[in-house]
Amino acid sequence: MKRLKLIYGIGHQVFSKPQGIGYDRDEIVEEDLLGCFLAINPQATKTDILELFEYMLMCMICDKESHESDEIFWFPLAHRICYQTMRFELNKPMPSFESAYFEILGELFLADYVDFIAEESQITHLSKQKEDKYQAWIYFRDNFLYQGAFYRDDEEDIFIVDGKEYTKENCPKIVKENDKKVTYMGYSTMYSPTSWDTPKYWSQYNIWVARTPKGTKYYNEILAPRFYNKYKDLEVEIDNKGNIIRWIGEINR
Repeated sequence: MKRLKLIYGIGHQVFSKPQGIGYDRDEIVEEDLLGCFLAINPQATKTDILELFEYMLMCMICDKESHESDEIFWFPLAHRICYQTMRFELNKPMPSFESAYFEILGELFLADYVDFIAEESQITHLSKQKEDKYQAWIYFRDNFLYQGAFYRDDEEDIFIVDGKEYTKENCPKIVKENDKKVTYMGYSTMYSPTSWDTPKYWSQYNIWVARTPKGTKYYNEILAPRFYNKYKDLEVEIDNKGNIIRWIGEINR
């Protein structure tokens, strides 16, 4: 048997226990983070879940502009979700916690707490691309999130050779006889700098995310302390299968 806490310190990611110079998270949590949250907090409301999403996002998004955007989607929200196969389901009309997660991300963007950056020759921010931030968010949401561009696979890459587009399958290539190594001609759009007007070239590698100074102030002074103080005393004892044996402490409402 072992103990599990939702939060171990102010500013720590959920269920992440300090381990040396890094953090350790139980495999049970990795497989079903939201399920674990609801298990240790069975009286949770929709408000509690949205607060969890907000904290998770703001904790993962650092205040540096070199943060690849896919990292904020690593947490599995439902049991054993694999975004490689699941991401194309996110644009379907059924309500889901994934949609709520995206909505919270949009609210953080509209509040000027986070911004997205295109890796061009000159850094450009999403918040400056449209007549207003709401239109910029809709454009980004529809083309990046709901198209699954935050988890592109190499097989989806588009190559540019002499100004023409090619897929990985039909792209001209060079095969070295000695080691049979394949080199694709031209360049990969997935791994290259992009622009806001070419969404088909967007990927997790050329669209970044960062907290704004306003967002960092909100996180450090309001959100992180509030979340920690609410859940710092909540702890459970679980068996090797993740079943809760007993509750230790409680939520500070």
